[in-house]
Amino acid sequence: MRKLLILIQNLSIDVTAGAIISSLYVAKLFGVRLEESMLIGLGVAIWLIYTVDHLFDAKKSIGDSSNQRHAFHQKYFKPIASVAFIVFLVGAFNLYYLPWATTKLGLILALLVAIYIGSLHLLKLNKTWHKEFLAAIIYSFGVFVAPLSLLEHWDVFVFYVFVVFFLIVLTNLLVFPLFEYESDRNDNNQSIVTLYGKPFVRKLTTVILVLNLLLVVCGMIYLNPVMTGARWLSSEYILFMMTLVLAALSMFPNFFQRNDRYRLVGDGIFFFPLIYLLL
Repeated sequence: MRKLLILIQNLSIDVTAGAIISSLYVAKLFGVRLEESMLIGLGVAIWLIYTVDHLFDAKKSIGDSSNQRHAFHQKYFKPIASVAFIVFLVGAFNLYYLPWATTKLGLILALLVAIYIGSLHLLKLNKTWHKEFLAAIIYSFGVFVAPLSLLEHWDVFVFYVFVVFFLIVLTNLLVFPLFEYESDRNDNNQSIVTLYGKPFVRKLTTVILVLNLLLVVCGMIYLNPVMTGARWLSSEYILFMMTLVLAALSMFPNFFQRNDRYRLVGDGIFFFPLIYLLL
């Protein structure tokens, strides 16, 4: 069972599934229904982004990587690259079935991905463009593309949900490098932690966590009466739980470092919205 779980993590299947679940959650909040082509497009996009990123990291690692995921992509570089090409073709074929409004927003996502890959892996501007912030923007926007494309207008509520979700994703991507500091340093991979050190990133993470908790609580108090009553409140509990789990990761690093628990828990929070979907 553990080997299967590690395989799922190495192939970013859990991250992709979490993105799809989160997008369905956002769609339910906004009162829109996603088509199958939208979910396929999101799954393809997120999986390709993460896989291509890992392939680049694996290729530039000197010797055998000490990072489990990078080592996996080093070992199976060609098979994974071949599968990625096939998945890309599936995504290209799926474009035919996407509504034009979704495709237009998808082009913005594609531009962000091009900036991400180009700046970090081709131009190697690691010290200018921080991977964690760009990745958080791309992941969050990817989750929101389909639901946003179905809305006639975007109000304050839409921006509120996006900001809260973005801060959750950003915190997740700031916490992970804290756990992977040693492997990143050994493999000569740059992260915000290797650039600025653990104390700075811990403080930054704490500030973002506190800010997000305040936003969620304010949403419970001020948005609940004008939104969907108990249903909106229950959706806020999901965001609240996701933020609290990330706080726990930050507060108890020794516990979550063992057996890479941080990876299971940190990526697992994006399955929490499934609770709301089943209500």
